[in-house]
Amino acid sequence: MHVGTRKVVRWTVLAAAVVSLGGCYSGRQGNEGEGADGGEGGDESGDDGLGPDDGAIDEFCEDEVIPGRISRFVRLTHRQYDNTVADLLGVTQGPGSTFIPDPAIGGFSNNAEQLRVNDPLARDYRRAAEQLSADLVADTSRLMSIVPCDPTAATCASDFVADFGAKAFRRPLTADEQAMLEGVFANGAGLYDGTGDFEAGVAMVVEGVLQSPSFLYRSELTAPSGDADVVALDGYEIASRLSYMLWNSMPDDELRAAAASGELDSAEGVEAQARRMLADAKAADPIADFHDQWLGLEEYEGLTKDPVSFPDFSPETAASMRQETLAFVQKVALEDEGSFADLMTSNEAWVDSNLASIYGVADPGPAGAWMTLDASERSGLLTQAGFLASHAYPGETSPIHRGVFIQRQLLCASIPDPPGDVDLDLPPADGELITTRQRVEHHTSPQACTGCHTMINEPGFAFENYDAVGRLRDMDNGAPVDSSGTLQTAEGDLNFANGVDLSQQLAEHPLAQRCYLDQWFRYASARTVANEDICTLGGLHDSLSENGYDIKELLVSLTQTVSFRYRNAEGE
Repeated sequence: MHVGTRKVVRWTVLAAAVVSLGGCYSGRQGNEGEGADGGEGGDESGDDGLGPDDGAIDEFCEDEVIPGRISRFVRLTHRQYDNTVADLLGVTQGPGSTFIPDPAIGGFSNNAEQLRVNDPLARDYRRAAEQLSADLVADTSRLMSIVPCDPTAATCASDFVADFGAKAFRRPLTADEQAMLEGVFANGAGLYDGTGDFEAGVAMVVEGVLQSPSFLYRSELTAPSGDADVVALDGYEIASRLSYMLWNSMPDDELRAAAASGELDSAEGVEAQARRMLADAKAADPIADFHDQWLGLEEYEGLTKDPVSFPDFSPETAASMRQETLAFVQKVALEDEGSFADLMTSNEAWVDSNLASIYGVADPGPAGAWMTLDASERSGLLTQAGFLASHAYPGETSPIHRGVFIQRQLLCASIPDPPGDVDLDLPPADGELITTRQRVEHHTSPQACTGCHTMINEPGFAFENYDAVGRLRDMDNGAPVDSSGTLQTAEGDLNFANGVDLSQQLAEHPLAQRCYLDQWFRYASARTVANEDICTLGGLHDSLSENGYDIKELLVSLTQTVSFRYRNAEGE
């Protein structure tokens, strides 16, 4: 059979299979005697966790809770897709970077309502499935590593389908799905050049499964009991929420076993798995992904500086800045099991040859090293070179950009973009307006500007003792820098002397702590904060405040909420 003909036959067979697989599974229906995990139901008292008004009892809220709405079909992000095919097939480089980019909503690219599959993305998925299956066929040892049985055994094809399908779909296959995929396996014979029938069957199943909605989406199809307002997720649905929140990838064998055994029926069982998963190396991925998006680290990639003012700055410098911040958040959150305050106050820094001169330390060499910087000069994320350089112009600082970031990302304040007809250029330095601060104050002094810039300018001025690449300075344009000010908040004013002082005060400030929690909730839940979430988030904030806002405890606590273990019955 000609290569082109074989490809057309594969397309025909797989198209029918993918359509059929999209309709085979409908989830646990109503109250089928199962608990939230798909086990034997509830706790020993028979309590399903629902209150008398069909809300659910949340330990962080005195009231019954109905979670905010979320789609029952949450597409994998491209990052999650890559991680999943890596775990599923043993590939080292996923194809997600070639896909149409995921849309970012409110700073995060995993918002469920925006993760749709349009025609161009469907074509991306098809090409990726074809290439991944072809690569698998070309690597016999890797292909056989996903087969759980002796290929010569009469039941091996069926065993492979059941094992691979359950991993890829994050739940056991239905009888119809099993039969459909066994048919796909059988039809693979002769459709891949230079392969045996068994290997071709494996490749055919892989190519089909990777295009199935049950792979591409995290489906939560368990139906409500009667007219209840909330739905207790089954164990496999909870396992998927856990794995894609804490690993950005599919459940491992232990987590799937916990789902099957009923362990995930209780909050205690979910907590035990969450703690195990946070101790795994795969927890580094969502920690990096969250902070990358929250801090806007993608802006570092195209960062340029004026070559006259900063002749040593290069693309490699910008790359080192991003690497430093990612290494820092990993160290604080996972290695040191630190807190939000540690993110804001630690004076530890990962420094290499590109950053040494900025920090005023001896060059440790291109490999880099951890260093303890002067605590009077550096305090956490806001005094790192990357933040300071990325929120500055090529040749000078930008208190406005730095202040907007603090208000929006650290305090969750609503700051509108400037009107389109506003002149954004600062007046030039002259005899009266010398420093950047003076020029900003003059430029934003009209009454039409003060409403926003009263909020923006002051926190930005705190970091005027750092230049446009993040190097410490005490003079600006030949005049002394003034980095003091007052940040007005609903919880009272913060009077500060400089960026270190402001960072240390923000580290313990309830608005900054709560904003960090809200940001994590949005990322972990793949949706925006709804009115229904306010009570739970308030209780979470109180609990975390008592425990120092430990980052690992924050993540574990999120898995204990009603919003995590249940879904709104009105989800689409």
